[in-house]
Amino acid sequence: MIRSRFVRTFALVLATTVALSCSDYSPTAPAASLAAPTQAQDGLIGDLLGLVVNLLGTVLHVIGFQSDPNGIPVTAIKWAPSHVNQTRTVSGSIGYNGGSLAIPGSDFTIVFPKGALTTTTWISITSDGSGYVSYDMKPHGLKFAKPVVAYQRLNNTAVYKTSTALKAACAYFSTDPLNLSGILKALEIETTIIYSAPNSGSLVPEIETWQLNHFSRYMLASG
Repeated sequence: MIRSRFVRTFALVLATTVALSCSDYSPTAPAASLAAPTQAQDGLIGDLLGLVVNLLGTVLHVIGFQSDPNGIPVTAIKWAPSHVNQTRTVSGSIGYNGGSLAIPGSDFTIVFPKGALTTTTWISITSDGSGYVSYDMKPHGLKFAKPVVAYQRLNNTAVYKTSTALKAACAYFSTDPLNLSGILKALEIETTIIYSAPNSGSLVPEIETWQLNHFSRYMLASG
């Protein structure tokens, strides 16, 4: 069961990573049509991992999905001084064929695979200027038929080249926390895969992917 779950996880990331590498990053650019096998077998794990490594680097850590209605204690992660703190918004129309949106100033890209949305929807994502790696994704409550994958680079975050980088994951909040300092209560920790840089030979966490099943408020946080 665990092995099969990892096959599905890497198949999803592989498909959306290929889409990311082929996209021109415009708000309505369609994702590439290359998809992972629909019935992946355990024997394909090596091939999938090999392709993902070439595109993203070595898989350093996987943080599985967690959910608790009483809240999961987390600490929001700040941007490093190298990051310019300001509000940035990207928006666009995404339909059944999928697409991608990017906020280059926040080192963030999100890819919608084909079939994630059944009807064309206006998507808006805001990276706020609070000093924390935090995103408001609208419309709130939007659910996806297939998980979408967000890509967050870590090199301009406060955890870059620290031990906390391997504990950093995507945390979900149903409403905006009024104060992002101190201990926060996340309703979910989304499946997060942490990678090194491709072809670098380094084991420093450089980028992570988040698998999202719905929209609301998300942020990079550590337990």
